[in-house]
Amino acid sequence: MSDGVVNRLARAFRDGDIESYRFLVESLTRSLIAMAYRYTKDWETARDLTQETWVRVYERIDRYDPDRPFRNWFLTVHRNGCLNHLRSAPVRFEVAGIELPESSDQGTDRGANPSHRLERAEFMQLLHRSMDRLSERERTVFSLVDIEHNGQAEAAGTLGMNPATLRTTLHHARKKLAGMLRKMEDIT
Repeated sequence: MSDGVVNRLARAFRDGDIESYRFLVESLTRSLIAMAYRYTKDWETARDLTQETWVRVYERIDRYDPDRPFRNWFLTVHRNGCLNHLRSAPVRFEVAGIELPESSDQGTDRGANPSHRLERAEFMQLLHRSMDRLSERERTVFSLVDIEHNGQAEAAGTLGMNPATLRTTLHHARKKLAGMLRKMEDIT
């Protein structure tokens, strides 16, 4: 569905048209479930998070600025819900795991090693704690590119950002996170 159609439906829903909301839900739910699955690696949890997102959108539609793209707003609501879920349930990292960029030791079966799973769970907790210290913009860009594995051009389009601005924001986010993670590693 084109952004223009989505924006018109969102404006109609904001003005009280419940049928427009129903059509948005029917049209966009599959992509939200897929996005949540990339975070959780669990279809049931992904469906639950998507349902929670639609409830939040329904309750907070008055916060949506109709002069801005609806897709960016509601994807941010959904992404924040997914990240909050992961932050509130750190044990799930060990089960679900978030796929970060591939490392050079991929040839080994890392999922079978309990020590590796524990290290990964601890790292993910530190990462998400560090992400809380980023600006909203940096956190959103980092999440889209490095956690959700969107290409930079795709992420820039989703966020309505200039690609050069996105690259700069991503660079600063990565640099800040690396510094924070190094400091936390030195403390532990």
